[in-house]
Amino acid sequence: MASLPDPMPCAARTARGEHVAPRARLGHSGQMLRAAEGATRRAGVLLVVGLAYYAGARVGLGLSLVEHNVTPLWPPTGIAVAAFVLIGRSAWPAVAAAAFLVNLPITSTPVAAGATAIGNVLAPLAAVAMLQAFGFRRQLDRQRDAHLVVLCALASGLISATVGSLTLLASGAIDADRFLGAWAVWWTGDAMGVLVVAPVLLAIPLFLEPPRWTTRQWAEGLGFWACIAFVSLVGMRSNLPVLFPVLPFLGWAAWRLQLRGAAPAALVASVVTTWAATHGYGVFARGTLFQQMLTLQAFNVCVTLMSFFLAALVSDRRRSAEMLVGRADARLDREHEIAVALQQTLLPAQLPAIPGVEIAARYIPASSDMQVGGDWYDVMVLPDGSIGLVIGDVAGHGLAAAATMGQVRMAVRAYALQDPAPASVLANLHHLAMQPPVVTMTTLLYLSYDPDSRLLRFANAGHPPALAIDQQDATYIAEAGSPPVAVSPTGEYLESSVVLAAGATLLLYTDGLVERRGASIQDGLDRLRVLAATLADAGLEELCDALITEMLDHYPVEDDVALLVLRTRRADGGPLHIEVPAEAQVLVQVRNALRRWLRDVGVEEAIAGEVLVACGEACNNVVEHAYGAVTGNLGIDLRVDDGVIEVAIRDRGAWRPEADRGGGWGLDLARALMDTVEVRGAADGTEVVMRRKVNAGGDR
Repeated sequence: MASLPDPMPCAARTARGEHVAPRARLGHSGQMLRAAEGATRRAGVLLVVGLAYYAGARVGLGLSLVEHNVTPLWPPTGIAVAAFVLIGRSAWPAVAAAAFLVNLPITSTPVAAGATAIGNVLAPLAAVAMLQAFGFRRQLDRQRDAHLVVLCALASGLISATVGSLTLLASGAIDADRFLGAWAVWWTGDAMGVLVVAPVLLAIPLFLEPPRWTTRQWAEGLGFWACIAFVSLVGMRSNLPVLFPVLPFLGWAAWRLQLRGAAPAALVASVVTTWAATHGYGVFARGTLFQQMLTLQAFNVCVTLMSFFLAALVSDRRRSAEMLVGRADARLDREHEIAVALQQTLLPAQLPAIPGVEIAARYIPASSDMQVGGDWYDVMVLPDGSIGLVIGDVAGHGLAAAATMGQVRMAVRAYALQDPAPASVLANLHHLAMQPPVVTMTTLLYLSYDPDSRLLRFANAGHPPALAIDQQDATYIAEAGSPPVAVSPTGEYLESSVVLAAGATLLLYTDGLVERRGASIQDGLDRLRVLAATLADAGLEELCDALITEMLDHYPVEDDVALLVLRTRRADGGPLHIEVPAEAQVLVQVRNALRRWLRDVGVEEAIAGEVLVACGEACNNVVEHAYGAVTGNLGIDLRVDDGVIEVAIRDRGAWRPEADRGGGWGLDLARALMDTVEVRGAADGTEVVMRRKVNAGGDR
């Protein structure tokens, strides 16, 4: 049987035998549909342009002064220029057709109408070509754009005026002695059409672009336009030969609303005045045609130029101001970032691990502008075994304050290592700060804490007082107050001392934590004291976080904030944990902390000395042999259990084989001094556990 012909010979088949239209055909159909839609839109746009041109021409002809076909204000030229700028010069057919239809009834022959239409098309095309050649911006927000509009309007008007006037002369509509007058009116009319109408049409898209006008701006603009129309009408209908009372309103509209307000205002004033001229009202009731034209065009030029030149000037200056502000903001932001980075670099990278005390710190940079820069803190171990603590605030903000802060911090550290007495440190710093070329005021609180006696010596140079927190209360240490550094001519500073309770917390801070705009600093101090008292049992990190959260979260950080917190060890004989870098210089501090703990738990002095020797040998082994060229930590845990002291000393070094670990004279000495010594080697380090029976009771 012969097969039937495929009903869709050009279609592809699916696996099921279904017919599917080829993609090529679908794509071609879609392209045709899109092309048809584009052509429809294009035709609609051209129709709108043509109708607008024709309507503008009818308005212009109603204002004619010469033979009812030459007008001092020819809006279609401005409409054509705006259309070519906004849509493109490809819209010329709509302008040509509309110009021919406008001129056909008022010329003697279709040829004359066509010739005039050619001039009407060439003039706006030439104007737009010149505008685009010189980088014109349709927003008219630069003075150079305003100059371009004026020059192009005058230059392009030469084309249409020459073509149109020659056509009138050739067709017999005017005689030779009236040629120059007709040419001048035609030229000024086309130029005025560009100057008056084109800016209004170019401003229309601006109303649809951000920033859009608010309701208040719309009310202001409508008020301006209504006032201008009213003043113009009253001036034209009165017997007073005045034209210029409307100018202040035009200037006001241009200054307040720029092109969006100035262009419609100029159009209203120009149309009303031109209408008055065609009807012989006001100052146009007398005088020759030349005098009337001169007066009218002088007014129109004054109105249009003042309006959009002033609007462009204001826009230009605002844009320049915004640009300068933007650059300044960017510079401030950059300097803010540099100041923050500089200050973070100058602050301690990490706090020293000091056995027997806990230390924590925070630095919060200001969140606005250049407020960062002056706050700082430092912690150091002094040659006599005491701990130096300092917190300060250099006057000023920004890079200069941050750089000065770094210099002051280094100076304090140097003077403290030379003579740790607080009054001496501040006096030396004062003499340094008073040296030219720059004398910088600095508030400063310097303290020296002895962990053995818990004695705190301090001197305060105009800084907020330290806050001592214990289980009972929180109290400000307000003694030894003196003027800030680089303020007093004498440079003498008071010094005082206080013994901190065991387990007490010492809080140092800068004024950014307690100062609030519009509030007393005493309110901030009271709030800090009450809050800190409720956090007496909190860990130091938790304490710092809570203070920052409660004191700053509800307010903008207008000034940078520094916190430095130290907590003394409780004298209850509880377990002791020490974690310090495995470095020889910290072993003295470790030994002092162990001695204090042994004293607190009631160990006899002789036995305590033997335990200290054994611990020292084990710690020396860690420092010398555990890590080699790399860095690491030394961990120590001590506790008392049923009269037995247990000491665990550990490291995380693994630089040599395990078989080589645990020997040497140091451990032999430790075994001789302690009851038991165990060495537990592992892949992740070594732990030495030593025990000694002592005359100390209870589990600790």
